[in-house]
Amino acid sequence: MNFMKKLLVIAVLFLGLITVAEAQRGSGERPSKTENGQRPQRMNPEERIANQTNRLKEQLSLSDEQTAKVKALLTENMEKQQAEFEKRREEMQKAREEGQQMDREKMRAEMQARMDKQDKQIEALLTPEQKTKYQEVIKERNERMKERRQGPPPGEEEKTNE
Repeated sequence: MNFMKKLLVIAVLFLGLITVAEAQRGSGERPSKTENGQRPQRMNPEERIANQTNRLKEQLSLSDEQTAKVKALLTENMEKQQAEFEKRREEMQKAREEGQQMDREKMRAEMQARMDKQDKQIEALLTPEQKTKYQEVIKERNERMKERRQGPPPGEEEKTNE
């Protein structure tokens, strides 16, 4: 009987330990990850533009003319963004080789400035009613971005799970 009590205590302790370990790990999955913990496949630039254009057309009830102008604007901005991204990638590689880090706040501020400029360009194409709806879309997007920033830094959770 004494053996059974010890076995029961060990089993309870083991279950408690597992529960605590799982609670520590939590559901800290980043929003950008799928259920199996892997990052989803990235869309190519054309797919992203088409996706964003269709979403805005649906959310704002854009006319065909507005949709074409928004798509052209997004395409132009995507091309500029890709050129800047390649330049930034080279700068980051050089900084890593020199043992330095890039200023993430500066990069985030630059990205925000690009988004703000694009938002203003899109707003210029909209009717007053659509502008009101677009402001709501921007507000929701900013909330989602804020939630993402509050998660663990990229690569952090992979290191803690090992």
